[in-house]
Amino acid sequence: MRSRFSAVAATAAVLICTVTCARAQIRPSRTWESSPQRGMRSGVMTSLMGGGEFQRSFGSAFDEQAWQFRTHVQAEPYRFSDTGRSVIWTTTIEAHQEMTANPYNDISFNPRTMRWEEFFWLHMITDDFSARVGFVHRCKHDIDNLSGADEDNPISPLLAEQRTLILTGPTLAASIPSQSTRLGTVTASAGVEWFLNSSDNRRGGPAVGSWDHMKGAAWLRAQCITRIGSDVAILTSAFASLPWFEARPGASPDVPFEARGELALSLTGATARLDVALVAERSFDEPALTYPAASSYVGLCVRFMPQLSATE
Repeated sequence: MRSRFSAVAATAAVLICTVTCARAQIRPSRTWESSPQRGMRSGVMTSLMGGGEFQRSFGSAFDEQAWQFRTHVQAEPYRFSDTGRSVIWTTTIEAHQEMTANPYNDISFNPRTMRWEEFFWLHMITDDFSARVGFVHRCKHDIDNLSGADEDNPISPLLAEQRTLILTGPTLAASIPSQSTRLGTVTASAGVEWFLNSSDNRRGGPAVGSWDHMKGAAWLRAQCITRIGSDVAILTSAFASLPWFEARPGASPDVPFEARGELALSLTGATARLDVALVAERSFDEPALTYPAASSYVGLCVRFMPQLSATE
């Protein structure tokens, strides 16, 4: 019991620290782990999984992150190796979407942005690690921004301003298998992306702090699962990403570092799980706005996902 209490206390400390340094951008996949499982036979469409999340956040810049809705789909179109092989080769295709909304209309739900991510991965899975190489397309588009940030305010400073972001290129990643520790079961993964195309299209506003010069990003994900019952666990998870630029003319002086921290209660059923998570995030550049603005916020997230062994 003492070790479980220590794990929860450590988790809370990580989350509190994350409030001051956590960040996230146009990456809906920041809550999803891409490594497929070993125990499956070769062939066509050996697995298909998905999930959904909704989050209510507080404290973001201009309340742009008041609402977040994410969906995830991952298909394994072809697995080349049976489960008995020491090295398994397989492929996955992923699609992640996120809609964000602020509270500035008569129903306190004003959709503002849609964010998409698509991945194609070739995986190599061994007993000691898994690695993958692939291609990512990531973009953000506006929804109702032509009517301004506040539909009840006809002189909104963001009236008729739009912004489109596109990041596309090859990507590499690696993961380690679950490791048992005193705090619980720990997993970790990391990766790097190189953007062949980066586009930051603003209409109606000055192109200040453009992402046109973003060249890539490195990221790191870690999670600790502390079992407190056969179907109940405490999850601590953290995600961080560091994009790099060849230039950032007119951008905010804020360091472009992004992350997300969570402390969650996870209830596991026969095929899936339910997470209720306290979340902290911060963005070095709020994508819904046409000028640089850092944004810190905390929130409550409810998530429906596959079993703990399959994701995150």
